[in-house]
Amino acid sequence: MFDILIQKRFFPVLLFCFAYGFFSVNSGHISIYMLDEAKNSECAREMLEQKHLFEPTFNYNLRDDKPPLHYYFMMLSYAVFGINEWSARFFSTIFGAMTVVITFIFTARFLNKKTALLASLVLLASPHFNIQSHLAVPDPYLIFFSCWSLLLFYSASTTNRPSHKILMYVAIALAVLSKGPVAIVLPGLIFLLYFLFSGQLNRKTVRQLWPFTGIAIVLAITLPWFIINGIKTDWTWTTDFFLKHNLHRFGSEMQGHGGIFLLTFAYVLIGLLPFSVFFIRASRHIWHDKKNRFILFTATAALTITIFFSISQTKLPNYTVPAYPFFAVLTAYFLDKIISVKTNLKPEFLTLLLVAIAIPVGGYFILHSDKALASGAGVMWWMTIIPAVMVPAFYFLHRKKNEKSLITVGIAFMLLSVLLFIKVFPAIDKNNPVVESLPLIKGKKVAYYKKFNASYSFYLKKKIPGLEENQLAAFFRDNPEGILISIKSEIGKIKLPENCKIIFSGKDLFELPTTVLISKEENSN
Repeated sequence: MFDILIQKRFFPVLLFCFAYGFFSVNSGHISIYMLDEAKNSECAREMLEQKHLFEPTFNYNLRDDKPPLHYYFMMLSYAVFGINEWSARFFSTIFGAMTVVITFIFTARFLNKKTALLASLVLLASPHFNIQSHLAVPDPYLIFFSCWSLLLFYSASTTNRPSHKILMYVAIALAVLSKGPVAIVLPGLIFLLYFLFSGQLNRKTVRQLWPFTGIAIVLAITLPWFIINGIKTDWTWTTDFFLKHNLHRFGSEMQGHGGIFLLTFAYVLIGLLPFSVFFIRASRHIWHDKKNRFILFTATAALTITIFFSISQTKLPNYTVPAYPFFAVLTAYFLDKIISVKTNLKPEFLTLLLVAIAIPVGGYFILHSDKALASGAGVMWWMTIIPAVMVPAFYFLHRKKNEKSLITVGIAFMLLSVLLFIKVFPAIDKNNPVVESLPLIKGKKVAYYKKFNASYSFYLKKKIPGLEENQLAAFFRDNPEGILISIKSEIGKIKLPENCKIIFSGKDLFELPTTVLISKEENSN
């Protein structure tokens, strides 16, 4: 059936529709809560409300973390679908699905359609890639445009097609507007290394890529926004973004997100489960086939991205996701080869069985150990479906039907992603302190002291003013029904105004702080 379908010209459309539906499962019924999601979603809402195209703000203060592209797409979604969780995540899902499709199209063009289908399966089966495609953050945009630009580069250098050269530079420019200068640094490094490794590094091959035309295209698309933004913000945004959020983040550990260089490789191995269990054997196979230039290119791209972020002092799991499509191609290339020769896959499948068993067992104990996440532990029994689905995979393996066994593994882990979004995350979300406490806040004057959960801004849709300790008594005097938002560690350092007390306390999910609400005692009931 698949062999017939993938030969059809409309198959990429079917693949996009499936991937979009898969990545959007329950995306409108889980609150905007994670720190990055909340700030990005609210920033886009404020820009739309104030009709600001060049001044990103959060809580109506300048936000210098990210360039504007994802804000623009979210603003468009808000304008069409309204301001809600689903619309905040709509274009993230679109770009996640498009990444799967372009991986398929270019792999089919330069290898074959069966390998392309397997590469798509590797991406679809990755719970981490699924999560990234569910989030209202800039990463799905960066992943798509950086992946597209790299694949266009290979096509342009191989076929010399003018349209692919122009589109390559357009994609680079849009990647810059998604995340910043890393979208120039990494492709440039990958282009250089690929030409070096393939023996093509010379003036002729470089000139064929129209580098000066490319620079003009990238600058024409990106510079206007950065210049207008710089003028409007007195260059404050520019200075903080390039120095703090790029150079400083690369050279220094930020917000406790550090670790040894091997951590980045661990992120990739875990993030691309289940098929990352084949990486070791695939790497040996690929080394022998390095004369295949598309394989050489994808290996160069995958390893360059991973090594680059292993050197960075700040390490986060989402940094290496742009490498996933290229690891997916390499893995698929290996799997396609071994399917035809009936290779023994028992060591990898036994590893996968242990992983499948560890998911419900480990997940239960990890969630149960944190009071704020314990509600998710109660539904972890659903995850026993995953090792159960592995049973037919072993049956096919025993019958030497490797292709069917691999597809079954992919289905099992795709089912894992679905269960995460329809069972586990919603159960955990019920303990979200912002959702729990919103009924106590709506319609009242609200302020914060020192720190507050960013999700409040998205749901209250108004500025939350910050107060100093010496302003608290006046706030409650002028607003007897007012609510003060803070975190427990900061409130513990001060003496609250007379007749004021904590009326709500809830630990932030997946974070260290505990959110607290304070009001005057007569309003605490």
